[in-house]
Amino acid sequence: MTDNNYSHGKHPNSLANLNYRGGRPKTFDSSKKRRSVSVTEEGWEGLQPVIEELGCKSVSDFLEKVGRGLVKIDVSA
Repeated sequence: MTDNNYSHGKHPNSLANLNYRGGRPKTFDSSKKRRSVSVTEEGWEGLQPVIEELGCKSVSDFLEKVGRGLVKIDVSA
């Protein structure tokens, strides 16, 4: 997830979206809406192993699951 050696629109995941009419099949009932998130490089890099450990496919997938309560975050720390 940290490999950014692809030019714009050339990442295999982006190209895979073109194989579906209207994008990839929906995992949930509603369509996603593009959002913007600002995070430091350290925060982004620290998030990657967490995402992988939880079996999420991407930051987007992780945030969706947190927002839906499918991934719990312990805020007692």
